[in-house]
Amino acid sequence: MPQQVEHAAVTTLDSITDDDVGRKLRVAGRMLTYDPESTLVLLHDASSALLVDASLCIDLEAMHSVFDSPSDRSKNPNVDHSWALQRKSYVWVVGYLERADDQLPIPILPAYLPAPDINPAIFMRALIISPAKDLDVGRLHAALTAMAEVPPTPYPV
Repeated sequence: MPQQVEHAAVTTLDSITDDDVGRKLRVAGRMLTYDPESTLVLLHDASSALLVDASLCIDLEAMHSVFDSPSDRSKNPNVDHSWALQRKSYVWVVGYLERADDQLPIPILPAYLPAPDINPAIFMRALIISPAKDLDVGRLHAALTAMAEVPPTPYPV
């Protein structure tokens, strides 16, 4: 029997807690900063933010192809690293929430942005980062809130 891939629980940044450490999550947020040296992304939504380690998502050859013409793109047409160049755009991140051994450095935020809640002791080790071009954040929050209000269905054993 083929091995099943563990599903990622869709959640919002403001609902992530220390209890989620070790879980595979899928979150959406606005990418405020990306530091290519540390490969840290600061993901922001409402008043919460999360540090994301993007090191597993970066293919340097594909990253360089972002600057090339569309005809010279990466050998893999499914690789899209354009998110790394687009600040303040929404992205989906799938990965595992982990506890940092040492507190991670919090990037310098734009002056116009009020300081969001960031827990530097936890971060997400991203497996996939992809642009969320048509994401309606309000509907996402409404759907997740509605799902949380529905009690689980008990099934006979």
